[in-house]
Amino acid sequence: MMKLKNSWFNAIEQRTSRRAFKNQSMEQQKIDRIEALIQLLNDESGLHIQFVHDGRRFLSGFKASYGMISGRPSMITLVGNPSDPELKRKIGYYGEFLVLECVSLGLGTCWLSGTFDRQECRKAIQLAEAEELVCVIAVGLVPNNKTIKENLISQMGKSKPSFEELLSEKDSTPPLWVARGIEAARFAPSAVNKKPTAYRFLKNEVFVYAAKKNRDNEEIDLGISMAHFQLGAMQGLKDGIWIKKDQGYLFV
Repeated sequence: MMKLKNSWFNAIEQRTSRRAFKNQSMEQQKIDRIEALIQLLNDESGLHIQFVHDGRRFLSGFKASYGMISGRPSMITLVGNPSDPELKRKIGYYGEFLVLECVSLGLGTCWLSGTFDRQECRKAIQLAEAEELVCVIAVGLVPNNKTIKENLISQMGKSKPSFEELLSEKDSTPPLWVARGIEAARFAPSAVNKKPTAYRFLKNEVFVYAAKKNRDNEEIDLGISMAHFQLGAMQGLKDGIWIKKDQGYLFV
């Protein structure tokens, strides 16, 4: 099990989706850090995450991305075997640790599930016959302040769920580690923006599950939220892991 970093927790509230990137590549030292973490995550998860230095070809000429992403981002491509029933949950979980690493390095990031050219992306990466490209993360240098367009897009997004909305059931007052975990999970980005993840605190145990399953990306959102909760719980001195149970996951 890889060691989680305090810097990832510190990056949670700093993280915000960025779509306007600078027209320059990031420093090699930062690329090395990202690629080293990708190797660790692939070894642990069985995923085939890959880093592409210049992601502009994934965006140029693709109508869905026109005006949404600008500049010269790199791309982290999230790839795995679709026969794995936990594939999308893993993509969200391990992908979000990569996002938080990038943010801790002073980089901008944005999850992209549909607004990129999949055909061009497949040409640029190693993709085995049994593997699927699920989504990508745009990453790169960004201005200190968001553009007007970025701010407008952010305002169109849904607001963060409240503590009570996210912790949908409890039978006692949650201890500090649960409160820290839920608070961190409130800041988890959502691909579907419909608050699809729910937590329960019953009999001194935390259980999480996908509350809504109307689209493909709820499991990605679930994994992202689980990563945030785990980092928050660590700040409450609870060093736990997630295990599969029934239709969700138990934190032990």
